[in-house]
Amino acid sequence: MNPSADYHNTAKTEDQVLEELGDIDLEGKNDKTENVEGQSSFPLDVQEAVLTRCSVKTLLRFKSVSKSYYGLIKSKRFITEHMKHSVETNTNLNLILNHTVCPVSESEESWYGQLFIGSLDTTNTLSLEIPLRKIDQPFTDWEQGTDTPFIGSCNGLIALRNSSGSIAVHNPSTKENYHITSFWLGEFDVKDDVCDGFGYNPVDDDYKLVRMIQRRGNIERTEIRVYSFKEGYALEYETEKPFYLGSSCADACFSNGRLYWLVASGPQEDVQDLILSFDLSTAQISSGKIPIDTSGDVYAVFLFPFAGSICVSCVDDGHGSFCQIWQLKDTVNDKKKATVSWERLSFRKNGVFGDGCDFVKPLAYSKCEGKILVDTYNGENEAWNLYWYDQIDKLGHGPISINNVPKGPRDSAICIETLVSFREIDDEEAESSSEEEEKEVMLSLDEYEKRQKRREVEEKDLTKG
Repeated sequence: MNPSADYHNTAKTEDQVLEELGDIDLEGKNDKTENVEGQSSFPLDVQEAVLTRCSVKTLLRFKSVSKSYYGLIKSKRFITEHMKHSVETNTNLNLILNHTVCPVSESEESWYGQLFIGSLDTTNTLSLEIPLRKIDQPFTDWEQGTDTPFIGSCNGLIALRNSSGSIAVHNPSTKENYHITSFWLGEFDVKDDVCDGFGYNPVDDDYKLVRMIQRRGNIERTEIRVYSFKEGYALEYETEKPFYLGSSCADACFSNGRLYWLVASGPQEDVQDLILSFDLSTAQISSGKIPIDTSGDVYAVFLFPFAGSICVSCVDDGHGSFCQIWQLKDTVNDKKKATVSWERLSFRKNGVFGDGCDFVKPLAYSKCEGKILVDTYNGENEAWNLYWYDQIDKLGHGPISINNVPKGPRDSAICIETLVSFREIDDEEAESSSEEEEKEVMLSLDEYEKRQKRREVEEKDLTKG
């Protein structure tokens, strides 16, 4: 495998799609078709197949081409097919960085609520640079200068929490937001241990927020509350036995219809040694041991999503003497006890990511799957750096330049570009879009043609220059 291979952007640009679909008859004068909307003479299924390979940015523009394109791109069926293609081809991936309070770092630096995003599709693994831009804060009640930590990411949506307890679900690609100010039942004490999770239930086609609470006054009771975006209300559960969250319990990771937390097997345990699973479809709760021996020098354990599954990793008191990374391969629930299988990922750490590297977090495979984008933490100089890790030669290429990103502890996540919205419409609704709505959101064909001609002139001027 060529170690220099990198991400290849299979997402089509606007002009490439127009060329591939053939000459779109903007004036409706094509003798080969009775199309009066200015559509390509290609069959609709061929057009859809090409459009599923477009970026979200291009698709948002294409909604203005015609009424049928508008209805197609807004339909839930197309949104699902577009997301499925992106997952299968490992394209339309974004890196998102945010501030976090991390147990391996004593830094008190704050990002003051700044969020950053950058596309991996346009990133060459040899350039050692990922251009990032700021994301506007999705909160309407955001307090200036306060951080908004991640809860989780799912289907192109990211859930964040602010200092007042409000939660926002944000689509960075479409810039749509969904806000929840107060939906949890009951009140919480600041001393209670609380951790959240965000995921998708494919059985009911419903996104859910889950909060797990352990009262400091009653640690033998663990509450779980589930908010349904589809129904608009929360349900309350209580586990049959307590799970000990501890002050360092992190928010959940989502994978294949389940949320996963790291919890402790007893109230006196300093490090979480169990993985807790919550099925979003059945509300079934189960737990199992993690594949890391926490009885020795391990002092911090982490759970994070990677390549469609989840991984568990750790650091120890020796500051970088070893780092284990295990990937969850399968989960079988039997009588509320989870039987899980793990596979250890091979990462040579010493001397690969600089001296004193304490923590390695895999984020995403490159397009050819020859390299892995990893986030690392160096305890000697309190530095967080990104690298491309080559699985063939076991070397790290980096650190990767990410200009204008603050220093200090951070959370890194991969978010796929999607059109997912809480205002999705089904295919029948898409076909019957009202004339009034159409006028509001679509350009006229004449205006679209003028825009295309302006682009051609600009490109000719650039060529001459």
